[in-house]
Amino acid sequence: MRTLCLILIFLGIMIFGIEIANDFSKTKVFYASFNPQRYFYKDDLEVEEKIPPMSSNSNKTHWLFYGICTSDKLKSSVAISMNIIEDRNFNINKIPIWRISIIKDEVIYRRQNNILNSPFSYEMRNYWITPLLILSVIPALFYYLAILKSGRKANKKTS
Repeated sequence: MRTLCLILIFLGIMIFGIEIANDFSKTKVFYASFNPQRYFYKDDLEVEEKIPPMSSNSNKTHWLFYGICTSDKLKSSVAISMNIIEDRNFNINKIPIWRISIIKDEVIYRRQNNILNSPFSYEMRNYWITPLLILSVIPALFYYLAILKSGRKANKKTS
């Protein structure tokens, strides 16, 4: 258990440092996903470059689209699943996207039915795992200190 606590403490501190360097962007996306009506707004990505999925022996199943956002001319990219692209109604020249008002450089693709993913969905895993690991530092630190304290008591009794 001591090793697990040390791993959680190390990961949490490292991720916290990365979030500080990136202005807490993943944490802000996670926070904004709880109230999408307030923080998300629609925009369009005008596609300049399309990169298809890799060869058949690769597990990559997403198209990458690079382009410029219509509202503020931000250069960005979005990855979209291959099965969505194969739909006949999908326009690959102008892709509807979601933007977040508290983060200017974050672009999220919307689902086909124009519904955003819930904060704890699989698609949002990159955004909810980060705060989870940061918050796990606190209980892991207390548990690690408790393990050290009980180890010292056991050593004093045997001496």
